Amino acid sequence: MHVLWVEMDEESLHLVDGAFGMSDGVANVRREYREKDGRKFFKIYVAPGCLAEALEVLNRLQDTVSIGEIIVEHEAD
Repeated sequence: MHVLWVEMDEESLHLVDGAFGMSDGVANVRREYREKDGRKFFKIYVAPGCLAEALEVLNRLQDTVSIGEIIVEHEAD
């Protein structure tokens, strides 16, 4: 499994959550966040084998919602 930390505001979080809600089992958007240099990064769990698809969804969403830096972490199952 991968963990993404995505820089966005709470309004964008709701839209990202909705987009992944339509993608069967690709990712799980969490309300958990951490702050880095005054910026909020929300946590997204990505299913094994779905990292490229999740990043593609986020890249497409950047045209309509405020998404900044994306940090990819690797985590054991």
